[in-house]
Amino acid sequence: MKKPLIILLALLTLLAALIYLLSQRNKPQHDLTRTLTVHCAAGLQKPIRAIAKQYEKEFGTQIRLNFAGSGVLESQLTVAGGDLFIPADQSYIQSAQRKKIVQESIPIAELRACIVVQKGNPLNIHSLNDLTRPNIRISVAEPSAAIGKFVKSTLTTSGDWEKIRPRILVVKPTVNNIIEDVAAKSADAALAWDATALQFPDVEIVRVPVFEKKPRRASAGVIRGAHLPAALHFARYLAAKGKGRDVFKKYHFTTPPTADQWADSPELLLFSGSMLRPAIQERIRLFEKREGCHVNTVFEGCGTLVGMMAQGKAKPDSMFFCDSSFYTMVQNDFLSPMVISSNHIVLLVPKGNPKHIQNLTDLTREKLKVGISDPQKSALGTLTQKMLAAHHLWTPLQ
Repeated sequence: MKKPLIILLALLTLLAALIYLLSQRNKPQHDLTRTLTVHCAAGLQKPIRAIAKQYEKEFGTQIRLNFAGSGVLESQLTVAGGDLFIPADQSYIQSAQRKKIVQESIPIAELRACIVVQKGNPLNIHSLNDLTRPNIRISVAEPSAAIGKFVKSTLTTSGDWEKIRPRILVVKPTVNNIIEDVAAKSADAALAWDATALQFPDVEIVRVPVFEKKPRRASAGVIRGAHLPAALHFARYLAAKGKGRDVFKKYHFTTPPTADQWADSPELLLFSGSMLRPAIQERIRLFEKREGCHVNTVFEGCGTLVGMMAQGKAKPDSMFFCDSSFYTMVQNDFLSPMVISSNHIVLLVPKGNPKHIQNLTDLTREKLKVGISDPQKSALGTLTQKMLAAHHLWTPLQ
């Protein structure tokens, strides 16, 4: 009796181990990293702190935050490293990408510059021209901060910078500092981000047309060498509906019009012509590991896949087409395509070419068996048919 019991216990133990291993296999890989370092522009401090706290509670991953002006942060990235870089202007992301410090980025919010005045606007400041009055004291941010750089550049172009420059009382490191000057009545006005200013109860904002035309985009950039997929997981969380996006709105930020619904481990549906399977299958697995997602793949002839889409049987997130002619059939369902490779049609014959086939005309010889892909279901078949028809060989081969 003891032996069957021992065997049963061993089987149950093995089953439990298998269940555990399967659960770990499907577990999002961001759990492997317990701490992320995020370098963020000071003007986004309140929403980022709130989102980080929410994320830590939800996933247990610790978020180490470093706040400063966007330019200061960018200059520190090479030495400081880290996982995410969140400046207040996309130009800093682009600069860091040119230096190969930052890889991809995800848009998370928009900001507009404005005039910040004391509550009730006691000095009746309503335009840039009002800032030129002799009694006005202005606080601005240093050019190393995104707001300082943007304001000076925009107003220099419009011809307003030299007009207000004599009224500048003080220059501070961050947008928060200059808004605090107005709130404390140490300055009469500041040129700052609207969303950041709206978080201070003792000030109000005045919209400026020249600034309204040029909203700036804040994005989360993934720093080269970041912990992946953990960094991407948090970056997606910052921008996702029902997660970071809602927090940004709470703090008066405009958010991008399109955003993904949050998914802890996103799933994508990829269609691909069967010919491409050996070339892309391993890359798809590497992509899944890097991004912390799962890609469901369907490999078939392009004609079959396009037919499935046309009949409404499936709607893939992306597709590899073996020939551009198939893309034109469903182009309204996709963004503009990108050409990534090209191929040549060749004649395949048995080893040693025992029947001495040298060209297309040889295929019409009697008693020769010719295999051709289905013209209706595959790109190769369609292209083969067109090629043979162009040489007046399609009908003889049928």
